[in-house]
Amino acid sequence: MSRADFTLTYDGPALKAHEMDVRDLAPAMLAVGELFDAMNLLLNGESAEVQINVKAHEPGCFSVVFDIIQNWRDGALSLLTGDYVAAALNLKELLLGGAGLVWWIRTHGGQMPDRVEKLSGNMIRVHYGGESFDVPLQLLRLYQDLSVRHALEKVVYRPLQNPGIDLVEFGERRNPAQRVRENEASSFRTPEIPEKVLVSDTREAAFSIVSLAFKDDNKWRLHDGQNSVSATIEDEDFLRRVNQNNIRFAKGDVLICEIAFVQKQTAKGLVTENVVKKVKRHIPAPRQLDMPLLPPTETDDDNPA
Repeated sequence: MSRADFTLTYDGPALKAHEMDVRDLAPAMLAVGELFDAMNLLLNGESAEVQINVKAHEPGCFSVVFDIIQNWRDGALSLLTGDYVAAALNLKELLLGGAGLVWWIRTHGGQMPDRVEKLSGNMIRVHYGGESFDVPLQLLRLYQDLSVRHALEKVVYRPLQNPGIDLVEFGERRNPAQRVRENEASSFRTPEIPEKVLVSDTREAAFSIVSLAFKDDNKWRLHDGQNSVSATIEDEDFLRRVNQNNIRFAKGDVLICEIAFVQKQTAKGLVTENVVKKVKRHIPAPRQLDMPLLPPTETDDDNPA
């Protein structure tokens, strides 16, 4: 077992009475546990589990002392796939050290570096413009990990959005290791993940109309005979004729469309988009039976001798 502790302090005009709204406090306290869980899982996998306990509420603005307790499943520190297993003290230092995660995010605005250079001894060199600094590879992994960044956002950024809270401190109350002010809070927002197009296909297909949308940006509900799909209509000429009542729809009508099918990987998961590029034909629902008409026959009058 390994253990370490640190103090988390929130300060500002709203906390002069050393009190904090439980609706602000509870999510932040839970996020501390989420943060160390995410860090421990990323660096140690299933070999260790971490427990975060509240030791004491220190006198001051609003300070909470956390105890980090880490239990090793095999009873000892070990090497896993060449990466040093981070004990409780190491986790704390990676987060709060002089060149730790909080420092990196705060001093560089949460931005991704221009480039990263691999060094010997499990170290890397991080470059921002003409500036560079060396950090452990584990710290880069923490900086990149969305679960870690999202949990840290809830510990730092969200409390600082509350009126009257303008400072977050990590470390000893009288000697904080890291300090984040209100004007630095935005650096701790989880970075946006660029969308990645996985599948893109354009084809011609027939759809019946489930529901229409007459407001801008609203999507039509269409049915392809098997599944209902939500689709954006980009055919401006077709929309103009619909808005001018030049086209009437009834149950059973069919649209022959050129439709773009796109699947993207986003921060929220897989997203599917259907975009109707062109409505090629509007086929009204059948209202009478089709008769097999024969072509006219030639008569003697038509072919005089």
